[in-house]
Amino acid sequence: MTAIPTQSIPTPSKLTKPNASFPVRRMDFTFAETEKYWWSGDPFMTHFMNNLSSLFPYGEMFFVDSVRAVRDTITEPQLKKDISAFIGQEAMHSKEHATYNEYAAQHNIDLEKLELRIKVLLEWVTKITTKKQRLAATCALEHFTATMAQQLLLREDLTTQIDDPKMYQLWMWHAIEENEHKAVCYDAYQAVGGGYFTRVAMMAISTVIFFGVIGWFQVHLLRKDRQLFNLRSWGRGLRTLFSLRDGFLTKLVLPYLDYYRPGFHPFDHDTKVLEQRWKDRLGFSG
Repeated sequence: MTAIPTQSIPTPSKLTKPNASFPVRRMDFTFAETEKYWWSGDPFMTHFMNNLSSLFPYGEMFFVDSVRAVRDTITEPQLKKDISAFIGQEAMHSKEHATYNEYAAQHNIDLEKLELRIKVLLEWVTKITTKKQRLAATCALEHFTATMAQQLLLREDLTTQIDDPKMYQLWMWHAIEENEHKAVCYDAYQAVGGGYFTRVAMMAISTVIFFGVIGWFQVHLLRKDRQLFNLRSWGRGLRTLFSLRDGFLTKLVLPYLDYYRPGFHPFDHDTKVLEQRWKDRLGFSG
């Protein structure tokens, strides 16, 4: 694939800065011209990314609700400002991944059905857990999204396979912001007295649910698209994700295990220089 020129990527249409550690950017995407298989023409990896996108609209609402539920008990001024900015960024992510559905609908990919399954799952989780447990689950899932996002920012061998400029911009913008706010939920959890056992227990439970859902949705999307027995695409996709040397998911193993370390903090994985490199590249002013 030819590298996507910087000038093809517009700057955010609006930038608001609530005096927090990071800004809230408004991004108004359209995907009307996006080809069906926008990841190097490959069904498996395109549907893997579609799969991830289906988790975000209701997933990020869950994150926002989990943090909002404890916000009034937090007194540290900078953290309160960062929570407000976190809520703004996550709300924008939900909005843009919902817009992603115009691409899906155009190609008869029913992501809305998958999103509703996530909604039902998270409503059930909300009923059986405490505020602190939901915040711990949010910390766990934020660690997943931040480390996956870091891989996207690091791995141009992967991101140059995104053939569509709008999809490229969406995923790289989202990746930057996931790393910008990756410590907010964790800091809020610590501020309300969250402990080690609940933190790692919710990570273990979240891991099982997360990968169970990802596997289920991947098979569903490929089956509905009549690509379930496309063995060549499966082979390419599984190598991309699980290659021992440089698989996208394989590279997440060590950062994942680090979460179980007593004293872990998200900023132990420093991505500030990486974030700034991509903000400069995409023309973001903040």
